Amino acid sequence: MEKLNKNEIVDIVAEKEHLSKVDAKAAIDATFELIEEALLNGQSVNIKNFCVFEPKTKAGRTGTHPKKHTLIEIKPKRTVVVHLAKEFKAKLND
Repeated sequence: MEKLNKNEIVDIVAEKEHLSKVDAKAAIDATFELIEEALLNGQSVNIKNFCVFEPKTKAGRTGTHPKKHTLIEIKPKRTVVVHLAKEFKAKLND
């Protein structure tokens, strides 16, 4: 599976939208910053027909140390869950 990095995205957006690479990079950076800010503030981000980014807090729990086989406390932590839109899932599975 081939990966697409940020610089390649900037190049593609600049070419498709007839923008300079500087302008395309600025727009992409601003978009990612807005998404990051919203998630850090506990807001979901819905990108219609693509996905929803949703912040979640995983509860703390008791686990087992894999080598010592002793009980340990796992602290609560924040994460982001991505739910794909129905339309996008359908395209993936065509």
